[in-house]
Amino acid sequence: MEKNTVVINKKTASNTKKIEVSGDIIVPDIKPDIVSIIDTNGIAYIYKEEISSGRIRVDGNIDAYVIYLSDSGETRSIQTTLNLIESIEDSNITEKSFSKEKVSLENIEAKVLNERKISIKANVIIKSEVYEKSEIEIISDFNEIENVQKLKEKLEIKSILGRNKTKTSIKEDLQVDSGYDISEILKVSIDVSNFENKISFNKVLAKADANVKVLFLAEDGRIGIASSTIPIMSFIDMEKITDKNICTVDYSIRNTLFKVNSKEMHSISCQIEFEVSCEAYENKVIEVIQDMYGIKNDITFTKKDIEVQINSKESLEEVGVNERVTVEDILNVYDVDIMPKLVNTSKSGSFYNHECELILNIYYEADNRNGLNVKKVNIPFMVKNEIENELEFNVVKKEFTVSGENVDTDITLSYKKSNNNLKKISIIDNIESKEPEEENEYKMFMYFVKPGDSVWKIAKKFRVCMQDIISVNNLENPDKINVGDRLYIVR
Repeated sequence: MEKNTVVINKKTASNTKKIEVSGDIIVPDIKPDIVSIIDTNGIAYIYKEEISSGRIRVDGNIDAYVIYLSDSGETRSIQTTLNLIESIEDSNITEKSFSKEKVSLENIEAKVLNERKISIKANVIIKSEVYEKSEIEIISDFNEIENVQKLKEKLEIKSILGRNKTKTSIKEDLQVDSGYDISEILKVSIDVSNFENKISFNKVLAKADANVKVLFLAEDGRIGIASSTIPIMSFIDMEKITDKNICTVDYSIRNTLFKVNSKEMHSISCQIEFEVSCEAYENKVIEVIQDMYGIKNDITFTKKDIEVQINSKESLEEVGVNERVTVEDILNVYDVDIMPKLVNTSKSGSFYNHECELILNIYYEADNRNGLNVKKVNIPFMVKNEIENELEFNVVKKEFTVSGENVDTDITLSYKKSNNNLKKISIIDNIESKEPEEENEYKMFMYFVKPGDSVWKIAKKFRVCMQDIISVNNLENPDKINVGDRLYIVR
């Protein structure tokens, strides 16, 4: 018996939790009284995870910015940090498990309690997937059993070598024009792009870019933008990996710090800490037995289903969202937050219709209003896909053109077309062979192809070699036989 051993990440638990985080903020003495809230925004991240039997504890923060209209008619802001602590419980979680968490800020809002006090509330979604490393033996041949016909499928399977993670950080001063004396930070956005990995012996060099944008208030009341693309680089130790292997790398924010440089007030100090997680794989080309039968013996076997990762190129689809939005008295767009959201999924034949919504927060300058203005817009769109689970969107293009009181949006989102790197396969895990109770004495048989037939199915039905049917009937392409075709079966 020939066997191949592959190592997989077996998913043992998954969980999606929505939690509410709230708190009160007292306006510092140096800031003016509050009249109304203009906008509340923030960045959510997890900075620590602890796994124990049956439980995962996550600790995180929400770095929030509350933009408000003061009693003097000015735009001002308050920065605060909300703490989140949550436990994810599941009996399948063990101390040998490892988890992957993603945290996202669904919405955040502030409410004025009085001119010196604000109540802030945020809804956070934590998605957790729990895995354990599992070795699976795949039987590729039964040499000890004679006269057996086997239907095989050749697969290139990604077998896990290992996983590891490290922390890295970036630090940079975001410079602005000397004509701006920065007073306060209004909004921060961070995204990571341009991923690149280089593998050497026992080590992975991971590279990416952090795209950082900060919306700020100047001393004279003007609104400005400080932005930069900052390279991220880290080395991840990975035993047994070589340049012949492959790897995947994920980046997660673990901490942020943004503050105005008080000495010269023309820059914003930016510090971001990332956790970089890496999984390394080797490609194994193996033959998986799909079906089998004996020519002289009765063969019985059992099968079990497993899910493996196969080496296939990621297939991405794109969807465009173009909409004209009316924004009263708009002069200029400072920034736009883009948040795709899945609303509903329904099945139509072999496909799934995903009803989605694009939530836009447009930060703009108005003709007759000072300071920052914000308009929220919901744009519905539809995606038809082969997979049922929630789609993960990435923004690949965003353009906004102001024409009178209209903003023309040109947005392109990308998403995975299917889970094309995951494949569920059935493998044989037990086999028995015995002599048949009755011996069929066919010499020649004429058979007419029926719906659903294949050469393999016909050969198995009459317990003859598939190649004999191909040869006797001079089949040029055994994968193409038609209903009603006449075949001669020789036994």
